[in-house]
Amino acid sequence: MKKRTKLNYILAAAIVITSLGGIFLIHRVDEKLISAIAILLSATLALSAALLNLAYSRQTAREANSLDFQKRLQDNKEYIKHVRKVGEAISKRNELNFTELAQPEQRSNEYAIAIRYVLNTWEQASNAIRHDLYDELYLYEAYKSMVIDFGLYFREFISSSQMRQVTFYENFSWLVLKWLIRRDSIKEKTRKAELKIIFNKLNNIAPKKVH
Repeated sequence: MKKRTKLNYILAAAIVITSLGGIFLIHRVDEKLISAIAILLSATLALSAALLNLAYSRQTAREANSLDFQKRLQDNKEYIKHVRKVGEAISKRNELNFTELAQPEQRSNEYAIAIRYVLNTWEQASNAIRHDLYDELYLYEAYKSMVIDFGLYFREFISSSQMRQVTFYENFSWLVLKWLIRRDSIKEKTRKAELKIIFNKLNNIAPKKVH
């Protein structure tokens, strides 16, 4: 995955820079200090390797969690069944009232059941992404179109649910907004710096404000 390659580059760069810096110092300082500098250089290299190894291990865990989540979705017959029903609801969106379907009295409605099941599944996944337990970019590449569609088509359902409880689908709303910004701006290289600022603010924003 992309982050793994980036970590490899960082590790190589850290080792090269630290080694060159150490060699430069050894040739510049008094001979009496060479031993101390060599020890410092070794400790710095060891610390750099340890920190990067920790980051590498966390990335490996995120990748494994993401693959496990993807497999669970593929093997979950209930999820697949509800996704099909959700697709049917989207095709009938001009006939259905999603705001009304979110009301408690509609809990037994087959479309309401399917929508809640799918949104709850992605609310849990969004929470894991937000807490850095899943590889967001990997899941973005695999599910961006579907997740964004769910977020847009069921905006009324989500908003109606949040009228009763503001925290309903807050993580999912955050993820849809973030992926929507990334998808619509991915080809505009000149906006990369601006998008990084937006993403940083989005990651730090109060959840209840993302509705």
